[in-house]
Amino acid sequence: MAIIGDTQFYFIAFFLWLVSRLLLQQLLKKPTKPNLRLPPSPPALPFIGHIHLFSPVVSKCFHNISSKHGPLLYLHLGSRPLLLVSSASFAAEIFKTNDLAFSEKPETPFDDGLLFGSNTGFVTAPYGDYWKFMKKLCVTELLGASQLERSRGVRHEELRRFLHNLVEKAYKNENIDVGQELMKLTNNTTCRIVMSTRCSEEDDEAQRCRELVEGSIALTGKLLIASMLGPLKKFGYWVNRKQLDDIPKRYDDLFEKIWKEHEERAKRECEEREDKDLMDILLKVYQDENAEFRISKTQMKAFILELFIGGTDTAANTLQWTMAEIINHPNVFRKLRER
Repeated sequence: MAIIGDTQFYFIAFFLWLVSRLLLQQLLKKPTKPNLRLPPSPPALPFIGHIHLFSPVVSKCFHNISSKHGPLLYLHLGSRPLLLVSSASFAAEIFKTNDLAFSEKPETPFDDGLLFGSNTGFVTAPYGDYWKFMKKLCVTELLGASQLERSRGVRHEELRRFLHNLVEKAYKNENIDVGQELMKLTNNTTCRIVMSTRCSEEDDEAQRCRELVEGSIALTGKLLIASMLGPLKKFGYWVNRKQLDDIPKRYDDLFEKIWKEHEERAKRECEEREDKDLMDILLKVYQDENAEFRISKTQMKAFILELFIGGTDTAANTLQWTMAEIINHPNVFRKLRER
């Protein structure tokens, strides 16, 4: 009992010392650029910054904060600075007039090389040759008008499956989790557009793909939260070490399998296919020795993972929020039904 009591005492003493040290560092820290003019900032709390102002529905939370404090705000999520812009004119200044000045990305957990290496993804890549090449590739090939037209049939078919599933459950008087159904819709659509595979079929590969997408989204959220801990962020990474080792390995195995299938299909089919998916386009760019920028397979893995994260969870949440707002505004709902 004495040993347990001593252990608790030392643990509490160490915890209090650590908190006191971090608090003093925060209070005594001098600004590195005293002449830097920052946007206005609401009152913040030590350590957590403005996290106490946030709620689970982030979009409504941002609206409430900007309505109360203004259209351009400087916030802190723990140790992470955040610029909240809720004005169309300010957004135009940032993304058009001062595009290059704002092109540098903030540091993220992915810059620490936790998944596929430092700066391998397109979203988190610094402004440079790789970023410019991938942006051009996205606009002209991957996400351009021609690719959207090619994927029209896939999107129409997945939407039809989604609506058929909802109607079938309604006839059976079953409860419907709209969020889960929308996640399946965006999952399947993204998977088919990227690599011609559905994520909700009842087979092992589809199950693996679905689990990886869900696990990657959950892990990304945990890593972003850990990155807000400042000096303690490495502890947050260590807590998720098992997932950090497991998910990239499983994703790598799945990617290599699908990559080989696309390579073999490209060798068999000499002519250009009309129903190319994004993996086919990336494979062609990867094999092109005269490309403006030679992308690596690791960069492609990170890019496709970003597509899954951005094209499933974000899209599903946006659709769910839009549907809820339409239902809450009967006039808008009536106009849509009249069209």
